[in-house]
Amino acid sequence: SVEFIIPGRGIPGTNQVSISIMGKKKLNLNHRLYWLIHYPYGCIEQTISAVFPQLYLKEFLKQSSVEEATIDTHINAALKRLRRFQTSSGGFSFWPGGTQVSIWGTTYAGYFLIEAKNQGYSVPDNLLSGWIRFEKSRALTTRDQLMLKIYRLYTLALAGEPQVGAMNLLKENSLKEMTDTEKWMLAAAYQLANQKETARHIVQSAGTQPKQYSEVDSTYGSFLRDRAIILEMTTLFEHWNRADRLYDEIVEQLGGQSWYSTQTLGYALLALGKYMKANPRDFGETKPLIKGFMKLPDRKMIHFNTHELKFTQTVSTGFGRKARVTIDKATNLKRVFVVLEWSGIPLKPDVKEMEKNLWLRVEWLDENGMTINPAEIKQGTTFWGHFRAGPVETRRRRLKELALVQILPSGWEIENIRLLKEDLPQWMAKWVLNREEYLDIRDDRIMWFFDFPWNGKYLDFVVKLTAVTKGDFVLPPTLFEAMYNNRYQAIKPGKPVRVVDR
Repeated sequence: SVEFIIPGRGIPGTNQVSISIMGKKKLNLNHRLYWLIHYPYGCIEQTISAVFPQLYLKEFLKQSSVEEATIDTHINAALKRLRRFQTSSGGFSFWPGGTQVSIWGTTYAGYFLIEAKNQGYSVPDNLLSGWIRFEKSRALTTRDQLMLKIYRLYTLALAGEPQVGAMNLLKENSLKEMTDTEKWMLAAAYQLANQKETARHIVQSAGTQPKQYSEVDSTYGSFLRDRAIILEMTTLFEHWNRADRLYDEIVEQLGGQSWYSTQTLGYALLALGKYMKANPRDFGETKPLIKGFMKLPDRKMIHFNTHELKFTQTVSTGFGRKARVTIDKATNLKRVFVVLEWSGIPLKPDVKEMEKNLWLRVEWLDENGMTINPAEIKQGTTFWGHFRAGPVETRRRRLKELALVQILPSGWEIENIRLLKEDLPQWMAKWVLNREEYLDIRDDRIMWFFDFPWNGKYLDFVVKLTAVTKGDFVLPPTLFEAMYNNRYQAIKPGKPVRVVDR
C-alpha cells in the first residue's frame, strides 16, 4: 500500500487530480502532453505540436484525464485553425494571417494533414492540395538547407507524390554530408516511393546518433527531436533492435522534469505513439495483470483489475485529505508504479522576480504619461501599461521567437486601439514601438511576439486599459521569454489590485 495527500492548492473548482497505477514508470508521459495541449501561444509549429501526438496516443491515453472525444475535438479544432495560416501560394505562415511562408512550419503542417487524413479525420481537400502544390514547386529549388529539402521529399512521398528526381539529386550530390537523421528520412522517402533497394542502401550507412544541437528557428530542432525522427523511421523500417533502444532512451528522458521545446516534445510523443501502435509487445509474452483497490478521501472504494498497461482514476473531491492505493498479490508484475498528478489555479501567484539573460521593466501610466500605482484605481479610469524589454548583454546575433505576455486582472479591460484606429499619444514618440511580428489580444491578456535586432538595446510595448469592474483582483505576473530556449526568460511578479468607486 501507499498513502498520500490529495493536493488542493488551487481555487475551488480548478483542482484536477488523477491517480495512475502503471506497470512501467516510463508510461508517465501525461504531464508532457498536458503541457503541450495547454501551451498558451499559437504559431504554426505550436499548433501542430499540440495535436500531432494525439493522433497516435489514443490507446495510451485511454482511461486518462484526456478522453478520446476530447482528442477528436483538439484535432478537428487544429484542422479548422490551419485555414488561418495558409497563404495564397499554398504554404503556411508562422502566425495566423501572415503573408510570409514558414518553410519548416509548412512541411510540418502538411505532415499533420496527411497523417490526420490517414487516421480518418476530415481534412479539407483544398487545404491539402494547396500544400502539395506549394511543396512540389518548392522541391525544385536549391535554396533551402538540406534538412528542409529532405523533410519536404519525405512528406511528399508520404502523400503519394514522390519527387524521385529531386530525391536522386540529393542522393547523388549530398549523401556523404548528410547527418544520420537526414539519411533515415531520405531512405524513408525512397521506401514510400517503392524503391526499396535504394532505401536499404542508404539505411546501411545510417547510424542512430544525431548531432548535439538546439535551434531556435529554421527547423526548431534538437538532439532529442532528431532522435525521435530516427525512432519514427526505424519503426517504419521495422528495425526493432534499434527502435527498442531509442524508445527506451526517449521515454526515460521525457519521464523526467527537464524542459523541452514544443517541437521536441511534439515530435518525441509522436514517435513514441507510432512505435506503440506498431509494436504493442511491451511486456513480451506475459500479459500484465494489475489488480487492487483505491480508498479515496470520501471513503469510496475503487477496485481495479486490468490487463492494460495503465489504470487511471480521476479524483474530484476530498482535496487536502488522504487517499490510499493497495496492490493485490495477484498482480503479476515485479514492480508497480503509482503516480499522482495535480493541476490547478492558485488563488495568488507564487512567482518570484527573475531575470535570466533578458531584462524587463513594467510601469503603469495615466493618460498624460505620468506614473500611477495600479494597486488602487478608480472605476472608469483609462490608463496605459508600458513594458520595456531587452537582452542582458548586447548580442552579435538576433534573438528570435520571443514572447511578452501580460494576463490582466478581471476588473481591467483592454482598449483595442487597432480596432479603434487610435493614434498613440505624442509623449510615446521617443519609444521603440510597433516592432512585433504578431500581436494577439484576447479578453484576458495581451501577447506580443517578435525577434530582437542584433544591435538593439530594448523594445517598447504598450497596452491601453480601462478599470471597469469594482472589486479586489490579482494582477498576474508579466512574462518575457524565448519560446524555443528556456535560458532566456524574465518575470515580474504580480500584485493585488483594487478598482474602487468613481
